Order: sequence, then C-alpha cells, then structure tokens
Amino acid sequence: MQVQVAETGPCSRSLHITVPPEQVKEHLDQLYRSASQQVQVKGFRRGKVPRQMIEKLHGKEILAEAKEQLLNRYFGEACREKELNPVGRIQIEEFEKLEIQPGQQLAFTAKIDVKPTFTLPEIKGIEVPSFEPEANDQDVDNALKEIAHQKRKIQKTDEAVADGDFVKCDYTFHDEGGAEVHSRKGVQLNTRIPIHGVEETAYTEALIGAKAGDSREMAITFPEKFEKEAVRGKAGSVKVQVNEVLRVSPPPIDDALAKELEFEDLAGLRKDLATRIGAEKTRLGKIRQEDACLEFLSSKAEIALPPSLVEEQKHASLGQFAQRMHEQGASDDDIKAKLAESDGEAQQDAERRVKLFFLIEAVAKQAKLFVTEGDVDGELRNIAAANSNEETQIGPAQVREFLEKQNRMGELRLALLERKVRDFLRENGKPVDKKES
Repeated sequence: MQVQVAETGPCSRSLHITVPPEQVKEHLDQLYRSASQQVQVKGFRRGKVPRQMIEKLHGKEILAEAKEQLLNRYFGEACREKELNPVGRIQIEEFEKLEIQPGQQLAFTAKIDVKPTFTLPEIKGIEVPSFEPEANDQDVDNALKEIAHQKRKIQKTDEAVADGDFVKCDYTFHDEGGAEVHSRKGVQLNTRIPIHGVEETAYTEALIGAKAGDSREMAITFPEKFEKEAVRGKAGSVKVQVNEVLRVSPPPIDDALAKELEFEDLAGLRKDLATRIGAEKTRLGKIRQEDACLEFLSSKAEIALPPSLVEEQKHASLGQFAQRMHEQGASDDDIKAKLAESDGEAQQDAERRVKLFFLIEAVAKQAKLFVTEGDVDGELRNIAAANSNEETQIGPAQVREFLEKQNRMGELRLALLERKVRDFLRENGKPVDKKES
C-alpha cells in the first residue's frame, strides 16, 4: 500500500491511497471462499460451488462488499501509518465510480479532518470570581416577599380605590336628559378596564380615590350593542355606586404563612429558605467560576477547528430547532425562513461547542482525568432514580439499554468528563474578588 498525504487546511488532509493488485486479489479470493461455504446451488455440495457460478449469481454483491471492506481496511491502515487522528465526516472522492477488478490496483482519495494540535495555557491558578455562599437576611426577606406575592388574594379593604383595585358596585345609565335607561347590580369593575363607551382616562380618574359608599358619575357614549336600542350611539352618563373596594394583596409574612407551607413558625421557614438559598448561591457561584476558567482558556488557546465537526454540530442544532418549530405547528416556509435567519448564530454556537470539546479533552489529558466504569454506573443510577416514582421503578440497566439504543453512551461519558474538568479547574482556580451571587 502506498499513501500520499496532502495538507488541505489547518485541520484538513487529503490521503491518496493505492492498494496493489495482489492485495485486491487476495481480499477478493477470501470473500469468494467465504461465499462458497454459504451459497447453496442445486447439484453442488456446500463449499464445492465453482467460483464462476458464484460470480454469475452473486458477483455484483461480492464486489460491492469488497469495495466497502477494502476502503475501510486500507483507510484505517493509512491513518495509523501516518499517525493521523480523523474526526468528523470522511469523504471518499467519486465513491460511486470506484470499481473493484481482479488483477487491478485500487486507488482512491479520502478527504478528512484531523484533531487540531494546540498549546494549553497554565490550567491551574486561573483567576475566578469569588462568591458568598451564605444567604443573608436580605436574601431571605426577598424570598419571603416572593412567596407572599405568589399567594396574593383579592381581599376587601377599607382604603380608597387605588390603581389596579377592583370595586363591587351598582351602576345606572342615564340618557342625555338625565332619565334612567338601564341599571346593573352587583358588578365587579377594575380601575384599568373601563365601562364600554366611557373614555379610559375619565373612567380611571373617577374611580381612583373613591371609598365604599361613594358615588361617581362619568360621561358615556352608548355602544352600538347597548341593551336599550333607543340610546345606542348617543351621549349620556353612568353613575357608579361603590359598595366595596377589593385589592389583590399578599398575605402577612408571619407564622400563619409559614404554617400554610407546613413549617412550625416563621423562624423555621426562614431557616429553610436560608439553607436552600445558600445551596443555590453556591451552585451558581461554582458555575460562574467554571465558566470563567473555560472562557479564559478559550481566549488564550488558538485552536483551528475541523470544518466537518463544526458543520455536523450546526446541522444537529438547526435540526433540533426545526423539529421544535414543527411540533409547535409552524409551516414549512416559516421553518425554512427561520433556519436561514438563524444560520449565522448557529455557526457561532457550533464553533464554540467544538472548541469547548477540544479544550475539555486537552485539560483532561494534561490533568490525567478520565471517566471510569464506576463513574458511568453511578450516573446511570442517578438517572434511574430521577426518573422513577412510586408507580414506576426504573433500574440502571434499563437506562443503559435505552442510551445504547440511542447511541448516547458516548454523550454520557463526555458529560461526565466535562464535569470532572470543570471541577478540576474550579478547585485549582484563584478567587480574586468578592461578588455576591
């Protein structure tokens, strides 16, 4: 076998591979001998079918199989001989036109991308933002206010109507001469939603400041669909008698609120919130430190990216985006337009992801980090537990089987390796400031 390698880009190579006639013949002979043991032809014992008959019956299929096997075999040998690490898509030039002929050499050209070579900066002592992992009183107070806000209810108040309040009222409609033409009882109004036909500003100004027992009057142009046909489209007035003022208010932050949330008292609720807020601040603080390390390495390491890997990543990302749009009912034309609009952003994101992949791999190699089968088993147990409930119990073996069928075990191992790299960088980083999470 002869191999000629040409550099066609920083991470791209072209391999011209020539397989001598005798090696092609030897491989074909092996395939025909194997076929002879399997082919059954009436009048011949197994293994005794003449090759000419096998060629006549199955020659086309055997040559096609020989082509696939020879290309794979000698491409692999060529990469090992030239110490090349192909990544991404492998392209065989004029694959369809290549033919395997006994007594003739096989010459083909493979275009590949290879792993980039680059120098990592120092991976220890990278400056990272420090953070305060403990929850302070303000953090807890804000959390309590949010809880109370989520539990707010509409309640009666003795205060005057404010913007956003509701009023329970009776009101009567009068024509331009002052005669009553219609009335409504027990209606609930909101200061921001005017009575149909009343000018919005006048309506809001009339209600705000009113108290229970007050009466307010405002001009109206009767709607075209008003109940009384005689006044439709004409001017008039509406008098509103305020019976109750209602306000959407949060409950008091007290022991009663804590008990509603199944705590003995407010102090117990505050303690629980402090613990959970502290854990979240720690989680986010660690992520920011890890991101800072990876951003630093990315900015310092000059990495030529394999074009085919970037293209595969972009294609996968846009494919997932298109699938989501399809599930949401978007038309094919809308999907096509949105994909074209998102192409540039998808390209940048793909480049970032591919660069991150090589950075993680390089850091792991330098720091001697690797994923063990114990790590994999532990993660499978975690996934199984997270997806189990009282009705359905899922075991690690089921998770493994599912991921293997989806060809996602490699994805799992890569995620575990990234986690180890992130932990290493953070633990060896240098906190330099005092920013609260």
